[in-house]
Amino acid sequence: MPNFSFSTANNFLRFTPESLDAIKKRIAKKEAKRSKVLEKGSDEPQEENIQPQLDLKNFKKLPILYGKPPPWLIGEPLEDVDPYYRDHETFMVLTSHSRIFRFTASKSLFLFSPFHPLRRLAIKILIHVLFIAFITFVVLVNCVFMALNTPPTDGNTTEIIFTSIYTAEFVIKVVARGLVWNEFTYLRDPWNALDFFVLIMTYIAFNQKFGNISALRIFRVLRTLKAVSVIPGLKVIISSLLQSVKKLANVMLLTVFSLAVFALVGLQLFMGNLRNNCVPCSFLPENLIRNKNDCLEMENP
Repeated sequence: MPNFSFSTANNFLRFTPESLDAIKKRIAKKEAKRSKVLEKGSDEPQEENIQPQLDLKNFKKLPILYGKPPPWLIGEPLEDVDPYYRDHETFMVLTSHSRIFRFTASKSLFLFSPFHPLRRLAIKILIHVLFIAFITFVVLVNCVFMALNTPPTDGNTTEIIFTSIYTAEFVIKVVARGLVWNEFTYLRDPWNALDFFVLIMTYIAFNQKFGNISALRIFRVLRTLKAVSVIPGLKVIISSLLQSVKKLANVMLLTVFSLAVFALVGLQLFMGNLRNNCVPCSFLPENLIRNKNDCLEMENP
């Protein structure tokens, strides 16, 4: 098999303040060109509409064509290899398994730039395989506790421990990604939004001022879906399945219509054939027979 990783180290460039300035200049140049075209009219040819490359989407593994990233660049902010993001204020980070994570290059929480030590530490923790494995293990243990018929006596303490771990995970993700204002921030991901909703409901359930709100604790069942937001591969698989379902909508509709035709034919052919027919009582459990005496009289006239 030929080796396509001919320039492994040269494929990846560190994301620096100069890289961010270059992106801002490209964005300003693009906006100026767009405004000039709008002023002159639509006579000039429109610029090519570049789409994100499917093999370089977020949470996917880096294609072998780009080679394996050097160890000193693992977990470090890098310039994006997808040309689509050349004029987007974003950068990418690669894991030890060459999986792509993208982050906004703007300040998270209006405080932490991509070059801030605290944010870089949060990014390294977020993409680390041990952090992903730990959160997955916590989710599994939490599911076991929720499935117990007799919850432990210190159930409130256990719930506080789980909620504290999920809160720490939320803080790490928000510091690494930002909250909601820009691309690839925390709440831009629907699975993260679901986690945030469940976390808020958990804190509301802890508040005793609202009285009996045991119904709010039902939302804790949604914690089983946290594995999707933690494991990057699951996001890719579920997104592919949802896209496949959309593509197969017409096929599913045709299948439903076909089954409905056979159901209506069977209904017209066999409707009422078993009405008022007796079955020998010896074949039926006694608790299912409503008129046992009438059935016995018809069985033994």
